[in-house]
Amino acid sequence: MSEQNDYQILIEAAVKHAHEMFHEPSGYLKYPFISPGGPYAGTLWDWDSYWASVSLLGIADITDDMEFRQKVLCYSAGALSNLFEYQAEDGSVPILLSDKDPDWFDSTKDSKSNVAKPILGQYCLLLSKYDYWNSQEAKSLLNRLKKYYECCNKRYKHPETGLYLWANDIAIGVDDDPATWGRPPFSSASIFLNSLMYSDLKATEEFAEKFDDTQLRDWARTQHKQLGEAINKHCWDKRDGMYYSVDVLCKQNISKHRYFKLLNCNLKPFWFCLPLKVAGWASFMPLWCGLADKTKAQQMVKNLNDINRFWTKHGIRSLSADETMYSPEESRGNPSNWLGPIWIIANYIVWKGLHKYGYNDIANSLAKKLRFLLSNDYSENGCLHEYYSPESGKGVCGEGFWNWNLLICLMNEKERS
Repeated sequence: MSEQNDYQILIEAAVKHAHEMFHEPSGYLKYPFISPGGPYAGTLWDWDSYWASVSLLGIADITDDMEFRQKVLCYSAGALSNLFEYQAEDGSVPILLSDKDPDWFDSTKDSKSNVAKPILGQYCLLLSKYDYWNSQEAKSLLNRLKKYYECCNKRYKHPETGLYLWANDIAIGVDDDPATWGRPPFSSASIFLNSLMYSDLKATEEFAEKFDDTQLRDWARTQHKQLGEAINKHCWDKRDGMYYSVDVLCKQNISKHRYFKLLNCNLKPFWFCLPLKVAGWASFMPLWCGLADKTKAQQMVKNLNDINRFWTKHGIRSLSADETMYSPEESRGNPSNWLGPIWIIANYIVWKGLHKYGYNDIANSLAKKLRFLLSNDYSENGCLHEYYSPESGKGVCGEGFWNWNLLICLMNEKERS
């Protein structure tokens, strides 16, 4: 099968099966929306919906299909409207909605829960690039975004480092990431979470600029600059040449002693976090964000290219093969397995980052591998899977999953914005 045939197979599959992700209003879901398909059909997830919208709008642009584009815009805007429909007074937004329950993980009811991942500003900006919002709609969205960030700052921002924390390991997107999974509440300043937040604040700055909200524009600019500095200060490991999540449970432990009165009273730690040296795909997200300088990028790409760690003939592993937790063949289901399998969303974000820093040959090589992987799956099985074995290339789990897999259609020789 030629590379051109691989690409054409995937474009045709995307157009044919896109309708499986479109859903009409039902129950608590008051607006049309996009679901991931497969085992998640009929449910609305935060970042899944955003990346599905990115892929489908890109496909509409590639095929120059105006009718399809308008349909994608309608269902994408509906997905965002459903998320904001259940935003609470404190600004919290649910992670998962269905027709039977608008807040599966109690994001809006419990301040010790996680909220929707920071893709809301990026979602608003994406649709604004197609001139979807009028000024009144945009003003409402900007107010909602401001409330969302205020909630995130109050609930999750760690004052000593300026980084954002997961409240717990529930519905974090990269489900069983060892830097968060099974760890204490409010301890993990995830590189994944903070990279998403940095990009979202940048998108909100641009969205606010477009609709003349100078106050929110300036605030978002200050916030993302401060966050970028915090990520580079606390998450970059110069010895390993990698960005890592960090643990923030560093505190002075004072205890009484029968002879010495107080132990450790003069030994307050002057560090506010410790690196969680788990090398996963999210360690490369600062390339996608544009946070790394050229020297850092060079070190990161060297790690990425290592066949004993990330690089395989099928794509990039979600967890380095030299990690103790590496277990890519297992179908975990709930949570999904991010302990090494190839995920298209992870590979797409890495691909974007490679192009951003001028590593075009590596990016094109990666795209070619992934096109073959997915076109082969579709030709053999008539569907795509949620994630893939880095060793055999076979689908491991989630038969019928479309969602962000369709980002493959955007991974052509010329990088798309």
